[in-house]
Amino acid sequence: MFFEIKKWNRFFLLAIVVAIASHAAEEALRIDYTVDVANIDENLFHVSASVKNIRDKSIELSLPVWTPGWYTLEEYARNVSRFIVRGPDGKRLLHERTLKQTWRVNTQNLASVTIEFDYNATKLALNQAKIDTDIAFFTGTELFLMATGHRDCPCAVTLKCPAEWRVISALKETDDPRIFTASNYDELVDCPVLMGRFDARKFDAMGKPHWFVSYPKGAINEPRANQIASGFKKIVEAGGALFGGLPYDKYVFFYFFRPSETRAAGGIEHANSHVCFFPHGAGSSQEMLQWMAAHEFFHVWNAKRIRPVQLWPYDYLREVETPLLWVSEGFTTYYGSLLLYRAGLMSPTEFYEDTAASIAQVESTPARDYISPAEASTATWLNYDRHVRFEISYYLTGRNLGTLLDLSILHDTNGEKGLDDVMRGLYAHYFLKNKGFDTKDLLTEIKNLSGQDYSEFFAKYVNGLEHPPYAQILNYAGMKYELSQRPNASGSFTARIAEMPDATDAQKKIRDAWLKK
Repeated sequence: MFFEIKKWNRFFLLAIVVAIASHAAEEALRIDYTVDVANIDENLFHVSASVKNIRDKSIELSLPVWTPGWYTLEEYARNVSRFIVRGPDGKRLLHERTLKQTWRVNTQNLASVTIEFDYNATKLALNQAKIDTDIAFFTGTELFLMATGHRDCPCAVTLKCPAEWRVISALKETDDPRIFTASNYDELVDCPVLMGRFDARKFDAMGKPHWFVSYPKGAINEPRANQIASGFKKIVEAGGALFGGLPYDKYVFFYFFRPSETRAAGGIEHANSHVCFFPHGAGSSQEMLQWMAAHEFFHVWNAKRIRPVQLWPYDYLREVETPLLWVSEGFTTYYGSLLLYRAGLMSPTEFYEDTAASIAQVESTPARDYISPAEASTATWLNYDRHVRFEISYYLTGRNLGTLLDLSILHDTNGEKGLDDVMRGLYAHYFLKNKGFDTKDLLTEIKNLSGQDYSEFFAKYVNGLEHPPYAQILNYAGMKYELSQRPNASGSFTARIAEMPDATDAQKKIRDAWLKK
């Protein structure tokens, strides 16, 4: 009898837990968005956010001030006009603007509200929105409001545009080609959307669908589109091989063959897409397209998933400094070249030349004796997209440090472990555990793999201003390094890296591990 009572108590408690969980799921706040290409002549989106299952007395809604991956404040709220809030009965409600990008709505006794506004979309750029006669482009950071305290709520996005226009997005697809979904706000605002007249070439890689999207329509003919997609597929497969698979369901390459309309040019990464601008249009070289693709694609892991702790989670309402962009961007620059080599799109000689050019450029920069890679990372918000005469590039200094760390770890482990293993470790121990990493974490990963403490290396070359021992570390792989004693006519030094004909078997083993495919 006692057993039966305990059994029924368990069933009763389980029923209560299930009921509570079901009720919570039903009552969880949800925001569904509609983006309408409302006025092409006036470049206006009309955005609607339908907030349902409200249980708080008030709700705060904010628009980001920046787009992760591009370290400039853009203040997207400045493009908002005709902001209104309506209750379930359609009547207009008063709201309070508490910050420049934040609105508070009194929702006491209201289960739902709808927020509407117009957004002036006049600039086609990596981190801006644009409506033109034949396209509309945006990324979620520009248009989508976030409800404070409800960052994890799911949502749907309905797109409205001229009937003859095509639609493509990195968001999750549904049965309706103009309705997409996202699991949470971070996913929502990380996915670009393109509507209009453009070309899209689909290809599969490692069992996942990928799209090469190009604008303007017709800029890239079919044979060249096939050639570009073929190269991209090889890059995807090289990246996937490093990490043992692809961490997304689909991927979109958004390529604009025209100049950016702001300083936000080049490329920007997203978790399952990237966007690039090519100012030379369809005449851009295959090498440049592949270089950009390899760099931005490696961000799938490094920067979008393997993230500095300061950027986990993103704070969309202010600029956030981190001393680790030399890893996020620098290691990515290093792996951009490695992926091209491993994909068969770059020869060993070209890889050596690329490595030497990066070293020479940093060593030709007077500021490298005053600004460390960590300091340059932290200060990036001051001049991210502006040319400053006295600065160093954490892209290139980080790339050089990635090269040296890779070779040094390979040397410590007799070619058994390298930077690949560090990246896989960061992915497994931080991203998969839903957290970011800091400098101590990176040092720990390296020590666990190499058996060596790299604190002094970091003190000298990451946080310090000493010139790294390029010749010594490249020699580990039987590589000869030379830096010109005098600058050339343009004031720059030149560097050369080449295989030593008399390299030992131990050096060749490390070289082979470094250049494995």
